[in-house]
Amino acid sequence: MRNARLMRRILGIVLGAAAALAILAAIEAAAHWLYPVALDYEALDRAALARAVALLPLAAKLLVLLGWFAATFGGAWLALRVCDWRWSGWIIALVIVTGNVATLLALPHPLWMQVSAIVAPLAGAWLARRVHHKPYKGEPLLG
Repeated sequence: MRNARLMRRILGIVLGAAAALAILAAIEAAAHWLYPVALDYEALDRAALARAVALLPLAAKLLVLLGWFAATFGGAWLALRVCDWRWSGWIIALVIVTGNVATLLALPHPLWMQVSAIVAPLAGAWLARRVHHKPYKGEPLLG
């Protein structure tokens, strides 16, 4: 019984993280499609990337913020639904925050985006926890 619960937790976290990354990739792909960035990839350096990020319109930056929130919400909700372990949603948030911090270290972002890179995933995990309910006996896993 204990091994089954552990395996279910691991499965929930893996599926939640995969879903979160897929949602994030889809929203970021939409952002790149809507707001393409023209960069000379042969002369790609940190300063050129910083200028490109600074020149992005506010709507593009807000779409990235939405991606952080939606990815964490979707991934955390799925993880909670699969394993019904309250920490699984926070683990998904940690995965997204870790990726965000790595991005912030690589590229300079405005201060409000730096704060949002932490707050948006935490808010997504919190909301997923609030809307999640325990599955009842006989209820389908993703019903």
